Amino acid sequence: MIMAYYQADCVSTPRFKKMRTLVILFLAIFEVCDCFTDYLKEKFYFKEDEKLKLLNFSSIVRNQMFGQNGGYKKADDPLTRVGFRFEIARLEKFDEITGELKLLSSVFMFWSDKRLTWDASTIEIPQERSGYSYTITYLQMKLEEIWRPDIRLFNPLDEMDIFKDKGNDVALLGSIGILFYDGLVKTDTSCQPNLENFPFDEHECFVQFVVTSTLIANMPNKTTVFYDNAKWIYFQMQPCDLDLAPSRYGDEHKNERRVLVFPIKFIRRPTYLFLNIAVPLFVLSLLNTVVYFIPAVPEERLSFCVALLLSFTVYLIYVAGLIPETSNPVPLIIYFLVFQFLFSAFITCSSFLTAMLNQRDETKPIPFLIKGITDVFYKRLQRKIGHNSETKARPNNDMVEDSTCTEQRIPVVKDDVVETSHVFSIDISWKDVASLVEKVCLIVTVVVLLLEVLLFIYLATKLSINVESTVNSEICRTNPLNSTSICLDDVSGLCIDPLTDIPN
Repeated sequence: MIMAYYQADCVSTPRFKKMRTLVILFLAIFEVCDCFTDYLKEKFYFKEDEKLKLLNFSSIVRNQMFGQNGGYKKADDPLTRVGFRFEIARLEKFDEITGELKLLSSVFMFWSDKRLTWDASTIEIPQERSGYSYTITYLQMKLEEIWRPDIRLFNPLDEMDIFKDKGNDVALLGSIGILFYDGLVKTDTSCQPNLENFPFDEHECFVQFVVTSTLIANMPNKTTVFYDNAKWIYFQMQPCDLDLAPSRYGDEHKNERRVLVFPIKFIRRPTYLFLNIAVPLFVLSLLNTVVYFIPAVPEERLSFCVALLLSFTVYLIYVAGLIPETSNPVPLIIYFLVFQFLFSAFITCSSFLTAMLNQRDETKPIPFLIKGITDVFYKRLQRKIGHNSETKARPNNDMVEDSTCTEQRIPVVKDDVVETSHVFSIDISWKDVASLVEKVCLIVTVVVLLLEVLLFIYLATKLSINVESTVNSEICRTNPLNSTSICLDDVSGLCIDPLTDIPN
């Protein structure tokens, strides 16, 4: 009694129920898998005579379609529309200088050819072991044996026919006359690069197809897939179709001849170029400011300025080699390099000027305008440092080395009382003029350097790429995909909905 009661209690526990459910589920899965394995074995386990019968029926079907009595001619257009899809498999080459785009892509298309049909119900091939009877529903056909859509590249670099060397590729033919082709093709197309924001540039390239005999139903991709290599991040955007010279054919043929456009967006990885271009340029810009802190020895300062000028020239040539000569618009970095080159030339010229002024003979008179500007500068400097009108006025020796100041008493009449006023005059030398020019150039250089520091920080924040999935390109935004269902013909009833990509 105790034992029986204990077993009943175990059966009623939730843990035992879960274990029992798992065991039953495992046995069911094992049975289904075992049955499916047996089915596959039996499906292809034909005896020799059964294999011969299968091959004979296949030959009979082919002879009926392609024999002399079949009347099939490859050159005749079966008057069908075509479902077409293009997807990137791998980027082989994208040269932003020459505008060359090479892709290995997957092409899927299907079409109808009512000349290639047979009655599958009349074919019966029994299999003794399984007890089933088999028929022939699909046949594999080489593309060189059958009519295929004449689809060509609209923006090729060289060859337009993407199926030129695909004669041995196989299409799957159904008994109702529907053919399916899924293969890999290489496309060499041209692309107009946009290097305005180089090295943070993004490009929109297009692979365009034109059909010369049939209407194509462009089947869009449902999800955006991001691809990546060492240089680019790229993805395919939603395709669209454009009318090909619609006015030539009239309204009754509207949308019957179109160009299929498959946009692809490329985003450069900028880190490498940023470290090799922006960082050295920033260091050279910093050295431009250091020029004015070098002791005023003409030989040392001028040689340093010329070395910097040559460095900017080298970088200008290096960056120009990364950009096509016909780039439109011109990259902003080119303007920046030209500005840096001219600014370095300005610093070099200012160094020449200060060296020349320092070596000038003091007996030569200073032009009135230059002397007046220098005099105003030093008088303001005197007021700033708080000189007393009763003491001897002279600029700081660090600021002006050889200028002299004299005190004069000038009579002033005030309320009929003659008083004297202390007026100070500064004797300006050529070295004072050179010092003033040097300090003005230093202020300008520091301001430019601060602006470049802000620009450098801004560009450094853009190194982390945040890829935004752009659904439509500019050209496809104004020419959306045809959203109406397109039937392969008016007899079979097989239609394609471009938005759902489901044959009806």
